[in-house]
Formats: sequence, C-alpha cells, structure tokens
Amino acid sequence: SKSSTRRSFLSKTIITPLLLPLASDAASVPVQRAVGIGESKCREEGNCLEKFELDGAVGWNWGGTERCDARDSQCGPDGRLRDAPLEGQSVPSLNDNLAITHVVELAITIGTGSSSDRQIMRMGLYGNNCPELVKEMTDLCGKGIVTSENLLLGAPVRLGDGCGSLTYIRPEERLEFGVPSQRTAYAKSIHKAKAPDEFVPQERPYGQRLESVKSEQSARSHNVAGLVSVPKDGIGWGNLLAKDDESFAGAFQITAAAVPDMDKEGRKVIGQLLDHNSMNLLARLSGSPTRKLLPGQSGGTPLIKVVVDDCSVAVVESKQ
Repeated sequence: SKSSTRRSFLSKTIITPLLLPLASDAASVPVQRAVGIGESKCREEGNCLEKFELDGAVGWNWGGTERCDARDSQCGPDGRLRDAPLEGQSVPSLNDNLAITHVVELAITIGTGSSSDRQIMRMGLYGNNCPELVKEMTDLCGKGIVTSENLLLGAPVRLGDGCGSLTYIRPEERLEFGVPSQRTAYAKSIHKAKAPDEFVPQERPYGQRLESVKSEQSARSHNVAGLVSVPKDGIGWGNLLAKDDESFAGAFQITAAAVPDMDKEGRKVIGQLLDHNSMNLLARLSGSPTRKLLPGQSGGTPLIKVVVDDCSVAVVESKQ
C-alpha cells in the first residue's frame, strides 16, 4: 500500500544517514505536506516512534486535502495555510548606549521563476559598541571577507550577487544567513557549473583578527525580535566542524523572538532591523516551511529557495 511504502522509505531515511539529501538541494525537493489521521493522532499522544508512525515522527503530514504550497507567504511550518499573513513585531528600540553607524540593505528573492518575490531587509549596525565585529559584517556585505591573500586561485567571501542565502530556519525563533559554499559562489561568479580544481576557499579568520573579535562583547541581550547576531568568535566560526568551503554558511542570525539561549551560546548582538517592512519580512521567513529530516528536529533548511541578490552598506553620518 502507499502508506507502507512511505513508512519503508522513511525507515530507511532515518536509519541510513547517507540517504539524506544535501542542504544545497533543499529548493529542488518537492513539498510534501498535508494531514493523515495516524500521524495527527500519534503527535497528540506523543508516541509516534512507538507506533512506528514515522511520518508523524519526522514532522511530515501526508495526504492532499489540507496541504499548502510552500511558495505561498501564508504557508506555515506545519503545512497549514494561515488565515492571514504574519504581522512583524515592533522594531527594536535604541537606548542611549546604542547608535546606528552603518545601514546594511539586503535584496532578497524568495522562490524562483515567475512566482518569485523580491523583498528588502534593512539592518542597522552598532559600530561604536563592537567595531571589529561590525567590520566583519560590512566586509561580508561589501568588498568581501579575505583571510588569505596569497591563494593561487581564490575569491573574497561576499554575501551578495546571489552567493548568499537563507541557510537555516528555527520556526518563529531565528533565521540564519550565509554563503553555503565558496566553491559554488565562485563558480556562479564566473558563469561555470563548477569551480576549477585549483580554487582554494578562504579559511576562517585567525591570529590578531580573531583575537580582536573575541575580545568584544555583545552590544545587548537577545531579548527581542529583530536583532542581528554573530557567533561568539565572529563570522566564520558558526560551525566548528565545517570545512573552510562551508565555514561562512552560518555567518549571522536574526532573532524572530526573544531568545535567551542565544546569550547562553555566547553569541553577540551587533545590530538590528530598522523598519516595519523588515520586521514583517522576518516574521514571514521565520514562519515559513522547513525541511525536517529527523524526529525532534526543531528547525531546518527552507523548503523554498531564499537568495541574497545584493547586499549594500552605507555609513551613517554621526550627529555633532
């Protein structure tokens, strides 16, 4: 039966990690969401694994009657269509100890083809509070991050030009942006299917640059939605297990709610979203469908491709 076929597939997927698709293929995977009686019941009872309802354990709702299209801005993480679009929370307030020194503007495309949607997200950075961390961010969005000058064939790590993307969503909690693969980004920049074998990715920041970043403190707590946060050791250090090619995949995160755990993780706030439209976009993206590959997983890669087409930086003139 179709039901047993699905369970067989899911069983193999959970037991054999090699069968899991790569995160870079997320946008090409068909959306599979709807409602099945067995899955819904075991979730309510909390015993999906015991009953071998692997569909429910993984977080997928099978069937066809109530699924929503992931391209729809009102399609939620659970595959249900919302009654109305999500409304963003208030723009974070500034206290006397904070000032916006740089404005970063992200041009983001959601989806592909004729159904794609282009949006703008505006971020303000606290350059007086954490100048070295802010410099990393402005480099990432401007000329690019360079940690190795003498590479035979290399390129700066830059978020714009379609090289950066939304790489991870923890629904209604946080978003993560970065450059998933330097090789892929370079290949795209030279209009090739793959980068030459001689290409060498930039390594994470080390030496004095790393020490300067590590010594800076977070400008504020992760206590509201709309805060821009970087790893405790700076951009490039989000995943210590990642190879150099993928080390900038988790360059920065944006809170979609108050997240005290991010303080415990040692992450550092370096800026915030600046306007209501950006907050609405944050709510939309953080409430969009994700690919949950394993039971109990709290987040995942977005089902719909979300690309950073452009990233620009403007310096704010200080008030005398």
